[in-house]
Amino acid sequence: MRSATPLQALNRQHKKVRYQQIDVIKGLATVAVILLHAFTYEELLSSFAIFHIWQAVPLFMILMGLNLGLSPVGSQTSLAAIYNSKGFRKKVKRIVVPVLVLYGVALAAGGVWHYFTGEDKIQFKWLSFLGLLPVTGRGNYFITLVLQSLVLLPFIGHYYQRLPGATIVVLIVLEVVFLLWFAPFTFSVEQTYLYSAAFPRYFSAIAFGLVLSEVVVLPLQKKRLLPLLLLALASAVFLYQILYNISDFDVVRQEWQTQFVLSFGYAALLVLLLFRFLPNWSENWVLSLLARIGKASYHIFLIQIVYFGLVAQEYSFALALAICLPAGYVFFLLESKLLQGRPDSRKH
Repeated sequence: MRSATPLQALNRQHKKVRYQQIDVIKGLATVAVILLHAFTYEELLSSFAIFHIWQAVPLFMILMGLNLGLSPVGSQTSLAAIYNSKGFRKKVKRIVVPVLVLYGVALAAGGVWHYFTGEDKIQFKWLSFLGLLPVTGRGNYFITLVLQSLVLLPFIGHYYQRLPGATIVVLIVLEVVFLLWFAPFTFSVEQTYLYSAAFPRYFSAIAFGLVLSEVVVLPLQKKRLLPLLLLALASAVFLYQILYNISDFDVVRQEWQTQFVLSFGYAALLVLLLFRFLPNWSENWVLSLLARIGKASYHIFLIQIVYFGLVAQEYSFALALAICLPAGYVFFLLESKLLQGRPDSRKH
């Protein structure tokens, strides 16, 4: 077993360390998700969005791994104790309750939409039991992805505390095997959703986050930064080539060629630089606003799924931001206050 880094030791001693910059990064990623879904594919290509707003989901997944690595749970804690802990039950509640609430919201919104427009947006499938909303929009797969994380992240974190190097290697190998195995298959609509929502597609992003948890608060020395810089450069070159030059890369399914192990190095560098150069705490209104958005990121993400399930993409991106951000934040406050009993108290 390994010894803890200074930050991990601090986490275990005080049980909770919160960094505003993590919330700020989540806030930036949340805004990016809405913009990503508001623009057309052609607009994304012409604006080189692959190097900015298209990195939203990789940022979220790497932050999952980062938070997992910063977790106060030590290597001596058994899996049974983790899954039976109060913290795990609270985590399940924080993830599941908003989804259940949004099922009702989606039904109501779909009913109102049908009344005024005549369009029937409500649908029920067996996938509804796995997180597909009655009014489904862009990014709905992420709900199913997050539900899987409830089970998988504690398991990954447990073994990372015991065997960090082996865990990183296993995560990357399992992702590659998963991608190669399913690359040649032709999927139905339901199977495409399940593939998009499969957590193993992001195992290497979790691995990047775990590695970052070891270095984010350490001095930016050349020996630590150079490997990530090289990976990020290679990742950026790959992302450009796969979108603008290469048309016959069939190792990974076409719709997800920009999000797998060869591409996550760029997003990992963004996380590291933002974490290091943003302040641990600031009352600057821009950073405070982004941090608030970051704390409510899950609720905002849920709201934008329903929004894009109802509203056509040709509407202004400003309208999407103007509706989804405040509506999601109000949803976060209400759900926190009414169901959790303490608003604005979520861990990142």
